[in-house]
Amino acid sequence: MKVLMINGSPKKDGNTALSLAEMAKVFDAEGVDYEVVQVGNLDVRGCVGCMQ
Repeated sequence: MKVLMINGSPKKDGNTALSLAEMAKVFDAEGVDYEVVQVGNLDVRGCVGCMQ
């Protein structure tokens, strides 16, 4: 099993990152493979209604 942990906070080292780090400790202890992806600082835009 592989777990994807997504940090959507714009603060790379904020509270969300601390929570994910705690989960990473559990996953390490259980032998679960995981990856953390930081997306909160990316320029992601929603639909602009172009009808395409």
